[in-house]
Amino acid sequence: MPSNKNLPSEVETIIIGGGIIGCSVAYHLSKRGMRDIVVLERKQLTCGTTWHAAGLVSMLWPTPTLTNLAKYCHELYASLESETGQATGYRRIGSVSLARNNERLEELKRNSSMAKVFGVESRMIDNKELEKMYPGVNTEGVLGSLYIEKDGQTNPIDTTMALAKGARNQGAQIIENTEVTEIIITNNRVQGVRCGDNKIKAKNIILSSGLWSREIAATIGLKLPLYACEHYYVVTEEMQNLTPRPVMRDFDKGIYFKEDAGKMLIGWFEKNAIGCPMSKISKDFCFDEFPVNMDHIEPYLFSSMETFPQISDVGIRTFFNGPESFTNDNLHLLGPVPEIDNFFVACGMNSKGIAAAGGVGKILADWVIDGQPSGEITEVDVRRNNSIQTSQTYIESRIPEALGHTYSMHWPFYQYKTARNLWKSPLHKALIDEGACFGEVGGYERANWFSRNGESAQYKYSYKRQNWFDFYAAEHLSIRESVGIYDISSFGKFHVYGKNAMKTLQFLSCADVDVAPGNVVYTQWLNDRGGIEADLTISRLDETNFHVITSISSLMRDWSYLNDNLMTDTFAEDVTLKFGCLSVQGPNSRMLLQEITDTNLANDEFAFGTGQYSKIANENVWIQKLSYVGELGWEIFAPSEHMLKIYQTIQTQGKKYNLCNVGLHAVNSLRLEKGYRHWGHDIAAEDSLIEAGLSFTAKPDRSDFIGKDAYLTELSNGVPSRRLVQFKLEDPEPLLYHNEPIIMNGKISGYLSSAMYGHSVGSSIGMGYITTENLNQNTLNEINFEIEIATKRYKASGSLKALYDPEGLNMKL
Repeated sequence: MPSNKNLPSEVETIIIGGGIIGCSVAYHLSKRGMRDIVVLERKQLTCGTTWHAAGLVSMLWPTPTLTNLAKYCHELYASLESETGQATGYRRIGSVSLARNNERLEELKRNSSMAKVFGVESRMIDNKELEKMYPGVNTEGVLGSLYIEKDGQTNPIDTTMALAKGARNQGAQIIENTEVTEIIITNNRVQGVRCGDNKIKAKNIILSSGLWSREIAATIGLKLPLYACEHYYVVTEEMQNLTPRPVMRDFDKGIYFKEDAGKMLIGWFEKNAIGCPMSKISKDFCFDEFPVNMDHIEPYLFSSMETFPQISDVGIRTFFNGPESFTNDNLHLLGPVPEIDNFFVACGMNSKGIAAAGGVGKILADWVIDGQPSGEITEVDVRRNNSIQTSQTYIESRIPEALGHTYSMHWPFYQYKTARNLWKSPLHKALIDEGACFGEVGGYERANWFSRNGESAQYKYSYKRQNWFDFYAAEHLSIRESVGIYDISSFGKFHVYGKNAMKTLQFLSCADVDVAPGNVVYTQWLNDRGGIEADLTISRLDETNFHVITSISSLMRDWSYLNDNLMTDTFAEDVTLKFGCLSVQGPNSRMLLQEITDTNLANDEFAFGTGQYSKIANENVWIQKLSYVGELGWEIFAPSEHMLKIYQTIQTQGKKYNLCNVGLHAVNSLRLEKGYRHWGHDIAAEDSLIEAGLSFTAKPDRSDFIGKDAYLTELSNGVPSRRLVQFKLEDPEPLLYHNEPIIMNGKISGYLSSAMYGHSVGSSIGMGYITTENLNQNTLNEINFEIEIATKRYKASGSLKALYDPEGLNMKL
């Protein structure tokens, strides 16, 4: 590429990619006052995937975070034309989603309930109203539909041009036909880019290059879990009497319908999506299309004719097949990467980029300028993926399935079928032999429940009691009444050592980790705002060696946060796969373990919150007295190669105590009864210690730690109006999962962050944040609480204390 005199030599922020995401980021940065911005587009604006998007702008998405972003997007698109003078084609046309079975109907009702939390108005309609709203629809087999009046559509190209114009009006430069040929990194920090012979220095780089993002990121050693798939739609010839109408989604057939100027656009999310390696996409790709595989799309065309028969009477004007980029979990990739300072990504829109662009642009712009996002982003944080999830093998296998899951049932506890058995516990085979049914988190296989009575160790999904409900009830009660064992080898494990290891961990932790060797400390790592970045335990092995234990789902986040704050003479090693861990919990755990170790497990010799080196089965182990289930118990760590022998020894000795294999579903219900928080659900970077009821961990009367000033400021303000509360349904029959609205004196006050059935308390339980003044247990008792499930409300009680053993006596016996 020859020299381009129009390129700046230095800017504050470079955005790579001129689709709707890149232009939205530029727009929002410029609205925040950043003028020194350049968008570099290799060809023309929108020429990658933006131009061929269907332009749907939905209000209701599968998760709270995405729903919030979508809500803002509507507000933005409604105002862009008046602000910039550029027409966008945005209009609110509404949408209807069909249910053809009772489970889908319940899912739509649950979505409708969740939408209320964010002010999204929706309602269920019968077939008579559907036929009036959507003339010509075949309602045979339709049990009900969800109508969202304010769903919209927009013209993707025009909307992108409006965002670009708004950014230019504020001083941003947008330069087309300029390919970034090199990203310049020095000492793991952004320096700028090269465009042929031109070099542009920059403080920040934002990669928003759609399906090219993985390939571009790879040039600087980054692996993004992003993969392209073929994505189809057709457009009919003009149809007689096809009046404007809502978008219609027939989820159970995987198809959607959008009226467009008298023609019908029909698209789908097929379960057998065709992956699209980058080798198939030419370097000069610009407004290009792929050949159409008629055998592949015929079933969806025929299904569309069943739902809307008039289609069979007209011709097809356009058969479209083009690439779209998807992620392994159907969620965006946003934020700064942990490997390189000031390098941000905004990609992986999963065919929802038009509806997400406004919110994504705003939240990322705020992140760049303020150093933190302006809302809850945990589920879309680029740091959520572990290394195995970014491998080429993983993404090529998983992502086509994830695309197909877009319109599939979003079952509670759903497990993907592809890209499995990559990271496995050292006990994996032994657990299979015991009847384990596995789930995958962070690429790691974990035993979720154990089959019994000849039942197959496979999920049979439902919104009601699934096939393993009774099995996990028995596992739950075994820990409460006798003793159970569960494998938590999936824990993230960091060995932190060196002369300044203690100082590093003291600075990171709100708790005091300057404790005697052998002590185990429960702590949070905060950000400067006092938000909770991590929730973990730290064991002090000796003066200079520590083990940091965290969840597999936050492994990469916590590892990067640790490394960002390492002091000199401090070293860290990720030993997650080198060690296994078993937890033996329940009233009989001491008696069982005492018979296979010479370590004295009596209370006066082995206090709660301490650990010791010991031997089990003649193998060296680190054993610590802790519990995430609220019972007497120990966690046992050992090198992976010794775990099977240790497990077998415990199993053999445990027969006399009716030792029960326990899966992680039971662990979840046990911890909820105790009110124990789960990072990523109940607590995250936007939640404070005081709001979450975790201020007991903070020890501010010592040396400085990250977030200390913010914590002390909040503490001085007295009781916060926002608090995390435990809830228990009065009716033992309904099931809670999460995201159900919390109704306080007739008004929505929040939603459940996590939930499960509490077998020891006899009903579904959950926790979630509510907002009210002067909150304490007495005022809580005066509030009329309800939880809404699938549009129906059920009475509930609220508590600031644990629902089981609130004084925490059992685990200290």
